[in-house]
Amino acid sequence: MNLVVIDTSTRFAGVGAVNNEGKRATRSWRSNQNHGRELMTAAIDALSELSLSPQDLSHVAVALGPGGFSAVRVGISATLGLAVSKQLPVLGIPTHEIEAHLHMSSASPESPVYSLIPAGRNELSWTRHTGDSGSTFGVLAPDQLVTQLEPDAILCGEACDLMANLVDPSRFGEHEPPTRNPNILIDIAIAKFNSGISTPYEELRPIYARPPSISKPKPAK
Repeated sequence: MNLVVIDTSTRFAGVGAVNNEGKRATRSWRSNQNHGRELMTAAIDALSELSLSPQDLSHVAVALGPGGFSAVRVGISATLGLAVSKQLPVLGIPTHEIEAHLHMSSASPESPVYSLIPAGRNELSWTRHTGDSGSTFGVLAPDQLVTQLEPDAILCGEACDLMANLVDPSRFGEHEPPTRNPNILIDIAIAKFNSGISTPYEELRPIYARPPSISKPKPAK
């Protein structure tokens, strides 16, 4: 499997590549709203480290968000650009799943994992993960979310800093940015592709923390 993974969900972006021999190359960076200009340079750089080019790819995976409205779309557009012409298998993975992946082995209804991603307006997008009963999600201000946390809940993800003064530090998992190592996305993608899981192209859509606001057109004068 010659795989490339792409994550432009938030200001902390990353790409990773793995070749048929299992060798990996990754790139992570902080983007100042320049994902579209920076992504393919980083991806080609990672592929070149493995002596690969985009034409050598057999699989592509991408983080679907939530995150920045335009940022998420950059990653999905690049994925479709790499995959469609050769009809490669693609996989869309929710960004909350990537954030929580390292902590899920200990998640339970009594000790769930909450992954946190910035949602703007001093709010955060949260998903509650447990080992056996799936997940729930929403968007809340930090002081609202803290009222629903279980006593043993673990918090992880890029927006943990918004909860810093509300939760005991011992309850935080990995939360120093960047919190999403491309190797995690590689691990998830390989496991799912090897299990026969992929995403139809028409279902490769962004996940938004809240519905995009669409302004009404001004009436004609």
